[in-house]
Amino acid sequence: MESVETVVVGAGLVGAAVAARLSGSLRVLEQGSQVASEASAQNAGMVRLLVEDPVERRLALRAHALLRELEEGWQVLPARITGAVHGLVHEAQELDDAVAALRASGHEVIALDLPDRVAPAMAGVHLKRAWYVPEARVADPHALATGLLAPLQGRGALRRGVRVTALQVHGGRVVGVDTDQGPLACDRVVLAAGAWSGQLAAPLGLRRPLYPIRRSLLLTTPHPLARPGHPWCWLEDLGLYVRPEGGGWLVSGCDERIDPPAPGPGSTGPVADGWRDEVGERLVQHLPALSEVGWTAGWTGLRTFAPDRRPILGPDPDLPGLHWAAGLGGYGLTSHLAVGEAVATWMEGGELSWLRRQDVSPGRIFPKRWVIRPRGTHHGGRLVEG
Repeated sequence: MESVETVVVGAGLVGAAVAARLSGSLRVLEQGSQVASEASAQNAGMVRLLVEDPVERRLALRAHALLRELEEGWQVLPARITGAVHGLVHEAQELDDAVAALRASGHEVIALDLPDRVAPAMAGVHLKRAWYVPEARVADPHALATGLLAPLQGRGALRRGVRVTALQVHGGRVVGVDTDQGPLACDRVVLAAGAWSGQLAAPLGLRRPLYPIRRSLLLTTPHPLARPGHPWCWLEDLGLYVRPEGGGWLVSGCDERIDPPAPGPGSTGPVADGWRDEVGERLVQHLPALSEVGWTAGWTGLRTFAPDRRPILGPDPDLPGLHWAAGLGGYGLTSHLAVGEAVATWMEGGELSWLRRQDVSPGRIFPKRWVIRPRGTHHGGRLVEG
């Protein structure tokens, strides 16, 4: 039987970022034929800096610094600065802590009275508050993951088309994985399998509540304001964002629906009946400059959340040899480089000055009930059992 020191399950952005930091013999196992082909490929490519939750904020700020370091060594930049406008339609104070924290960390956040002067797509919008973050970016997830994994692929450590079916446990610790191509022995396993991570741990009796949430993205017809350098715009409390893409706009109403994936690769799905019409009505009401667009394409992808909406990272306290890099929700692209640093540092016995283990520990106490937002808005949430 083949044996290595570490197996990383999943070659999305998070798995790639962890693997790129690890030393020793390594295998990265990806069930799909391409890297970064599931949640990593289904998002809108927006790299956030203005983040409300303090734990996710630490990850976002650290990842921003790491991305700037990464770009200095890459011939083709995997991300470009576009800026971002964040607005509030109903709740004027919702982002006050996030704005104050971002400014305190040395980043520029500009209050806007007339957001359309920065982002013409916001002409006619009625907001309680708005801010412009000049350093916000748009990134290419596939280019990032491919670049991170390139050294591993060169030495044969990346295996695509290999599905992990179970974790092997002996003597109270992880000793390997079973795959559809045979077993693989190892000393430690990193679960970075996105929506499939919880499914692999559940048969071992580990209660690590991870919920795959399906969300929609829509692509509009061409529009004159959809220029590549236009900032992406997010109406936070309304659950609506837009970003230029291919001459049109990528639009999401931030809908949420629990939907565990079937075994094997492939988690992209169709848009629910009537959802295009609902998102179109929101554009008419809240972004009138875009009210005349039509739809050319749409899809849904999975975002995986823990009930407290914070990631599950680091060593599992109940199963030695098992490490987690899961539950990134909608922040995988924003935070993956920081997640890679955190998980790899803890695996190698180190500590971090910018993130506490207990805030993201797989063994922390999770809420028994939590709220999902079926229509993306902060109003009309649905309580589910965790």
